[in-house]
Amino acid sequence: MNFNNLSKSHLDELVNQLNNREFDLRTVNSASNIIHEASHYFDHLATLSGQLLLKKIYDALNDYSSNLKKDNIIDLFRTIESWNHGSFNTSTVKGISDPNYENWSYRFGKGFLENFSTNYLSKPFLFATFKYYGEIIGDIPFSIEALWETNAMWAEITYNTNLAYMLEDEDIWKVETFQIQNKYTNYIYNSELLVYSFAAHLTSNFLGEGNFYYAFKLSKALSSISLNLPYHYYSQIRRPKGSIFGGFTNVLLTYTDSLDPCAIYLTLLENIYEAKVNLLKDDLLIDLEEILAINGLPNKAVLNADILEEMNQLSINLDNAPFSKVYSAQKEHGIHMFETYGIEGGLNIHPACFIDIAAKSDSCVFQEDMEETSAYNRYADYRTYEANMLKLVKAWKENKSFDPA
Repeated sequence: MNFNNLSKSHLDELVNQLNNREFDLRTVNSASNIIHEASHYFDHLATLSGQLLLKKIYDALNDYSSNLKKDNIIDLFRTIESWNHGSFNTSTVKGISDPNYENWSYRFGKGFLENFSTNYLSKPFLFATFKYYGEIIGDIPFSIEALWETNAMWAEITYNTNLAYMLEDEDIWKVETFQIQNKYTNYIYNSELLVYSFAAHLTSNFLGEGNFYYAFKLSKALSSISLNLPYHYYSQIRRPKGSIFGGFTNVLLTYTDSLDPCAIYLTLLENIYEAKVNLLKDDLLIDLEEILAINGLPNKAVLNADILEEMNQLSINLDNAPFSKVYSAQKEHGIHMFETYGIEGGLNIHPACFIDIAAKSDSCVFQEDMEETSAYNRYADYRTYEANMLKLVKAWKENKSFDPA
């Protein structure tokens, strides 16, 4: 977790507030930043898809350190490209930020994305052509980045909203809640952030029922299930009738041969839409069991046990490889977090839990401190490894030598 404009003192102050259960409006910006990044950290370690990506990353690093072998490096970048559609042209008209939803519209498109490897069959994906005042401003793919971001934005919004409700001065409370609404509505309706806000757009338009907070909380619920659902449940999940995506969710599920969180998110959303239910209870909680039942999936206890079993079965290919110890430590830390929070990922508890996660991670880099901590050194090393592996993939692509065999 890299924080360009924070020091460790910001985190320490928030930890003190958490321990005393007294949160301060003056630290809301640093809290938002830390909670946002800690949510990303959580999704990369404490979800099944995150654990799978973790394994692929360290397999690739071990290949990189072992005479530049290709197999796992190519597999890593195949997976990333399959999940984020990195080769798809997402160029949009820049500089458009207008919170009036009536000025925006979009239509869905479906496509297949060519992968850099000639022997790799690409999966279908959903994209949306966004329009502003009827003029096309860009084609945006629905990618795993939208799921990660919707979880992080939910955590920010929920923390800020809870803090606002604690204010005793009614006038200050009204100003603060208005600013929260305005800030995050501007986030959704911003042409340069559409890749990240796609999931929030979908949920808000089809299930939000005009409730800004509900839309983001439900997006978090659907995303958390999607990032965790084991592959063997893809054949069991209820097939929608096609009320939103015209049968394309079933096409996505047919083409999956491994984890595809975006396909699950769209399926969950369409099934809930067709069930015509409001999932937000009077206590502002969302019952994940109801979402699972609507989609023909087992209850949380069964899924949590299955997810843990699959996480524990994941392992890197070389036990004695250079990165085996650090991988094992990260894997076990992620499993411990999942055991604590489960498939809900903190959905119905105070998002200040992510302050605690950040504080205990030993993975925060505070650029204001200019201090060479172990986390800072890992951050610098991994950025170098990433850049070098990207150069290798580019060279292999240009030389047409993609087949690891």
